[in-house]
Amino acid sequence: MEYLTFFPYDQFRISQEKIIRSIEHSARKKKNILLVAPNGTGKTIMALSGLLPVASEKDLKIIYLCRTHSQNTRVIKELLKIYNFYKSQDNNGGSRINGLSIRGRNEMCLNKTLLSLKANPKESMSICSDLRKNRNCAHFLNLLKKRDGVDDPTLISPELFEKPLDAEDLINMCKEKRLCPYFLTKFLLKEMSVIICNYQWIFNPFILENFLMFIDRELEDCILVIDECHNIIDVATDVNSEKLSPYLLNLCLKDLEYYQSPVLMQSFVHILSDHLRKMEKSLKVDEKALDPSNFLDSLIKKLGFSDLTEFQKFINQIHEFSVSIHEEKTANGEISRDYLGSFADFWIKWINSYSLESYFFCYSVSGKQRKRYVSLEIIALDPREIVRPILSRCHSSLCLSGTVNPYVFNNLMGLNQCGKSYKAIKTQSPFKKKNIKAFITEGVDTKKVNRTPLMYKRYIQKIEEVIYSTPANVGIFCASYRVLQGLIDFGIEKTVRKHNKKLFTEEPGLSASENSVILQDYKSLASDPDGGGVLLGVCGGRNSEGEDYPGDYMNSVIIVGIPYHLPTPRVQAKIDYYDEVFNKQGWNFGYLYPAIQRANQASGRPIRKLNDKGSIIFMDSRFKNKYQWIADWLRKEILVVPDIKNAITQLLYPFWYSK
Repeated sequence: MEYLTFFPYDQFRISQEKIIRSIEHSARKKKNILLVAPNGTGKTIMALSGLLPVASEKDLKIIYLCRTHSQNTRVIKELLKIYNFYKSQDNNGGSRINGLSIRGRNEMCLNKTLLSLKANPKESMSICSDLRKNRNCAHFLNLLKKRDGVDDPTLISPELFEKPLDAEDLINMCKEKRLCPYFLTKFLLKEMSVIICNYQWIFNPFILENFLMFIDRELEDCILVIDECHNIIDVATDVNSEKLSPYLLNLCLKDLEYYQSPVLMQSFVHILSDHLRKMEKSLKVDEKALDPSNFLDSLIKKLGFSDLTEFQKFINQIHEFSVSIHEEKTANGEISRDYLGSFADFWIKWINSYSLESYFFCYSVSGKQRKRYVSLEIIALDPREIVRPILSRCHSSLCLSGTVNPYVFNNLMGLNQCGKSYKAIKTQSPFKKKNIKAFITEGVDTKKVNRTPLMYKRYIQKIEEVIYSTPANVGIFCASYRVLQGLIDFGIEKTVRKHNKKLFTEEPGLSASENSVILQDYKSLASDPDGGGVLLGVCGGRNSEGEDYPGDYMNSVIIVGIPYHLPTPRVQAKIDYYDEVFNKQGWNFGYLYPAIQRANQASGRPIRKLNDKGSIIFMDSRFKNKYQWIADWLRKEILVVPDIKNAITQLLYPFWYSK
């Protein structure tokens, strides 16, 4: 069985067949593979066509990891094409080509009690368990009746489950039949050849083992595909970090008092709460590093313990007490949220990591003005701690990206340190040169010292030239919300209206549905070549990374400034740590690369299909010195535009309007 059996199109695009063969060969050799290919090359179909022959022959599952639901749906659509093609080749007696995209418990649950609590994933798992044990979830009980009546869970709805199915379709079916979508998904996983899900299912240790139990496989029996793989660096450090907030402390104290805990447990929480309240008054910055060893010694003395061993025993007792509370609540038919367990887990993490260089400990400030509060945080700095054990266990892995820097990514992920061979595959740009206009503008930058009224006015003048020279829709992605606000304060909306376009502004804190309405309205104006819309957002946001704008949905994109992170203590800690472990590459790996990666992601929004036409403007003169970090497919097209009035117009207007 080979890749041609699973390739559903009449012909290959440039280099596609060669890449598919390379993926198949490398997967057979159990390698960690990195494919860097711009949009338009068909990464999804290349991945599936190259891996399905290996998975079919060796009875492996393909776990396809994506960031967003829309990306999950895209994979299902390609898999459905493969299914139809495979079936048309009279392969009914061959491999089973099915698949399922899945979502988290909170996103699939139909139980009103659980949904009303707005619990985090760990709490939801516990609450869901209680509801099921106490027979308080009708959807789950209905599902059990259905499942008990069939030998194979796919027979619950065979017309749906014999072929690839998107989570949205499964949820809709379950609403009609009053079944639990989440557990129906879990019952089906064992039967699926391809599972499409979020990164958390594999890279969150808390979720992974349960997931493997439901698919009835070891990680060694799985091929991992990691789409938009640059995201994994932050995912791996986030799942390995912990936070202790005053809100959690208050909830812990209520449980300790209500269930009459030993006095010392309550004293411990009081000590921490009092300390964080004092820090609220004295802390003048949003983040401050702390010495974890000294902090731990101080706690041990205040609690009257002689050494760390006694403190460890005390934390274990708190954990045991949390279990007893949970058991009592469950026995009484109550919903249990395990605040004390999370509290104990935080201190277990502290004890296990306080002496390690790969962690940073700090006070962090959240909220604003009167609602300001201080938390304790344990920040993981090294993604390899989570990534390496997974990539060493799985059969093979395929990382996909259109913008990642292979050298940096390989180092940060430890791809060649997992006991497997490493294979990097890079492709040429498939886009026609005449369809891309890319340039860096001189005369403006968003350095903090240069963010003056004059600088913002110069920015708006240059942005106006782009808007004037571009038909229909334009996107503007700023280095930060502060820069975005600066453009608003100095009249960007008036400039947009002057050219018969409408401004749509991304705001922090918008829900997914609220943001979706903005995007729908913005895209609806693409059909008006004499008008159109201007989308104003930030690099690294959902609109600059998780959304596509093919055709006229976004003809020009402007990157306003280099989107560096704020130089906080945790960012500096990462730079210092990377300097130690990556041979003085801390600033490049920990500060420059993430910023340029966000700019690269935003720059690719208008060019999503082979025939798309788009202009990409890096509007910050500092990009000239960072030229070599810009994504390969774009770098060769870049020009530098001098700081002269109408220079942008002279370059861009003919690109869009000359025939």
